[in-house]
Amino acid sequence: MNLPSEDAQTPETAQAPRTKRQRRALDVLVIEDESIIAKDIELIVSDLGHRVIGPARTHEEALSLALKARPAVVVADVKLADGSSGIVAVDEMLKSIDAAVIFVTAVPQWLQTGELEPVLVIPKPYSVDEIKNAVSKATSKRSQSLDTIMATKSAVSRLTRKQ
Repeated sequence: MNLPSEDAQTPETAQAPRTKRQRRALDVLVIEDESIIAKDIELIVSDLGHRVIGPARTHEEALSLALKARPAVVVADVKLADGSSGIVAVDEMLKSIDAAVIFVTAVPQWLQTGELEPVLVIPKPYSVDEIKNAVSKATSKRSQSLDTIMATKSAVSRLTRKQ
């Protein structure tokens, strides 16, 4: 007679083991005024298993969503629909929230300060893999650590002063 072993699980209690690559879903705020690019980034981020907040098209929308949702990651364009700066919007939101930052922009040279920055910059046009890699990096434990978040806030503040 075959008796079930102690390790056997019923279908109701069996769960797939969690692999090292699986991470918990985080909220990602997308700040992008071009709707087709915002949708593309949203699909890429969702495909990685994260929740997308937004998109925000303007400075005010970005701040409002950030303060409500308190995202762990912000993916932002530099030039917004209302003519404002995504850099300034991100700088303002980082005064109230802790988040990793990724800038996706057609003008990456605007984000160069000559210093090593803990801010990810992806030039447009971008590839799906560039966005996936940046979001994966931004959602890593290292990028979500207090030290990295504080360095990111400092870097974005320096970028704001440069404008």
